[in-house]
Amino acid sequence: MDRSAVPALTRAMTIVDLLAGAGQAGLTVTDIAARTGIAKSTTALLCSVLEVEGMVRKHDGRYRLGRRFLGLAADYLATVDDLEEFYAEVRRLPIVSREAARLALLDGTDVIYLARYEATGRPRRVTGGIGDRFPASITASGKAMLATLPAEAVEDRFRGRLLPRYTERSIQALPDLLRDLEGVRERGYAIDDEETNLGQVCYAVPVRNAPDEPSELAVSSTLTRERASELSTAEVVAELSRLAELFRNPLAGRTF
Repeated sequence: MDRSAVPALTRAMTIVDLLAGAGQAGLTVTDIAARTGIAKSTTALLCSVLEVEGMVRKHDGRYRLGRRFLGLAADYLATVDDLEEFYAEVRRLPIVSREAARLALLDGTDVIYLARYEATGRPRRVTGGIGDRFPASITASGKAMLATLPAEAVEDRFRGRLLPRYTERSIQALPDLLRDLEGVRERGYAIDDEETNLGQVCYAVPVRNAPDEPSELAVSSTLTRERASELSTAEVVAELSRLAELFRNPLAGRTF
């Protein structure tokens, strides 16, 4: 069906997409109308309906995504067999099973976490939960995926954008990010060295279907700084590479 056949739904989804990009800052009705080209009165009506349905929430005159999306995301993720395999495989890994692991998706300049594993009996780490967005520029998962893109594509993606600063170790300039990504390409894995949270180190590897194909998924493991100094980085990365194989398309790159 042509989307134009249901204009109200199309406009509502346009608003949802816009609010997703706005994050915690949110947007006013005036902002939304100006950015979408939808009449202000129609925008206000659509936002009101979305608020009643729990799709958005309003605070201080600004709209943000609502909690209902978290439930919908959980329902969707529960239908994905690969995620069940993710958790099962993590539990089989000698090192990562005693730490933390995540599966992330690259979305523009952000990562979205699709799965999260935390070992029982360990101090809980301050890490992203399922459905959370984090800046790709300072996360191991994000850098692992960005490194699969040409440097020019990364420059285009970040041009004119401020790089978020979560700690004093967060990458703040695009040239620094490009240098970091070059190191990722050489090593084959990415590191978040206390860039997202002080006292925590994260390693990540991308899911690659072919050597020259950009990656949209990555797997990672988060450790305390103390644990990272005790463990073998090579062994952690080897386990993450094994985990990444779960999501590799076995038919990619083949001809028939």
